[in-house]
Amino acid sequence: MKDKILTIDVGTGSTRAAILRTDGTMIGFAQREYEQTTPRAGWSEQAPSLWWLSVCECIGEVLHCYPETRTQIAVIGACGQMHGTVLLDSEGQLVEDRALLWNDKRSQQQVDAFISREGEEKWLPRLNNPPAAAWPAFKLSWLREHHADSWARMAKVLMPKDYINFMLTGSVATDYSEGSCYFLMESESRHWSPEALKLFGLRPDQLPELKLSSDVIGQVTSQAAALTGLPPGIPVVAGTSDMAASLLGSGVYEPGMASDSTGTSTLITAVSARPLLNPRVNNLHLANPVWGGFTILDAGGDAVRWARLALTQNQITHQDILQEAEAIRPGAEGLLFLPYLTGERMAEKTNSRAQFFGLQRKHRRGHLFRAVLEGVAFASWRNLRQLQACGQHPELMIASGGGARSRLWLEIKASVWNLPILSTRNQENGVTGCAIIAGVGAGIYADFASGVRKTVQFDEQIMPDPRLQAYYHACSELFDSLYQQSASLYDRLDTLSTGPV
Repeated sequence: MKDKILTIDVGTGSTRAAILRTDGTMIGFAQREYEQTTPRAGWSEQAPSLWWLSVCECIGEVLHCYPETRTQIAVIGACGQMHGTVLLDSEGQLVEDRALLWNDKRSQQQVDAFISREGEEKWLPRLNNPPAAAWPAFKLSWLREHHADSWARMAKVLMPKDYINFMLTGSVATDYSEGSCYFLMESESRHWSPEALKLFGLRPDQLPELKLSSDVIGQVTSQAAALTGLPPGIPVVAGTSDMAASLLGSGVYEPGMASDSTGTSTLITAVSARPLLNPRVNNLHLANPVWGGFTILDAGGDAVRWARLALTQNQITHQDILQEAEAIRPGAEGLLFLPYLTGERMAEKTNSRAQFFGLQRKHRRGHLFRAVLEGVAFASWRNLRQLQACGQHPELMIASGGGARSRLWLEIKASVWNLPILSTRNQENGVTGCAIIAGVGAGIYADFASGVRKTVQFDEQIMPDPRLQAYYHACSELFDSLYQQSASLYDRLDTLSTGPV
């Protein structure tokens, strides 16, 4: 009986594969971790071949551990990190085995030139986003200027999970969530914009076909079956961005809902019927036909990952970090951390830097860990205020992603934001979201709402600590002042970062 769902999540820090029952319970799970390549400050890359190898290994591991599920898989759904620009040639081969990732800032000059010509808000009502280095349109502009040979060979542009779908099925397609962040899709028609394509020197045939996340785009080919161990012929849906999958898998899919999704980044999202048109807010078409206005902190969970690497050489666990941080009083005895380790996408100074402020001799490693957790909360509060400026005033935040597994971090965020936080019992929200999407495509669930009802359950609410609200408010004000005063120094620091000539 084909009543199981295979999900794939191509993340920035790892690729995962899971097999789920239709009630959302997980049967098997496999993961392969990897790193980002950062050739220069503000640059970030990964090899698409590494993603595909990791997918094959993860699927193979799950099927090896649970061989009975091999013939029970009804459908496959994938999600993945957004904006990672994969180039294919006319033969379907990689033009370059590297993709510029979502947090890559090298195309900022192209963004600046665009803004000087077109302004920051002219295209906002049509393309639902302000210009930013994250969007594939600007990454492609950089590639055209700096890698003319690769540009000339480019036949198709895909995002990470779309590349995996292509390797599974041979189909070239994307979904509306990914399309809405190319800076090339009309938000009203949900078609590629002819005017935007012309502006960026692109042809319509170079872009994938746009689909709803639950649309079936193809079947597992015999070649992919040989590499993964899957039976050929399993239907594959278009899937969605990791962000949209996590939102759906945490039950955030209707207007009025709000989410804190902390994985590598921290995304604060308010669901609405239409895009929120503000030059400091991004807009994503979700897995279902609604929009998520969101702000992003590029290094959310990645700040903790960095602290573990930089301060301990990964010799302690993530849980050890949380225990050491919990032993420190709120405020880390006067220590603040600005978490802008990879710059900041939507800011006046996209080359923002991270820093500790207030270090004293008495501070120990635990103080630094606590300051990192609180710094992400303060930076996210700055971003949440951007959504409030658009008229979004959520009364509750639903947490998802790896950051939702830390009760301490949720307690800090609840008190900094002065909002109750609700988390899901199944904390693999992206996996759950992928399963809902795939299940809708296969007819297992009648619609997205039905899929959420059958798979998503919540834990107790975490309430703000009234004893900390005034204190954290003062910390937030100091954080904001430090951020603003440091901004004037970033360009000078960029010049010094190259070292003596």
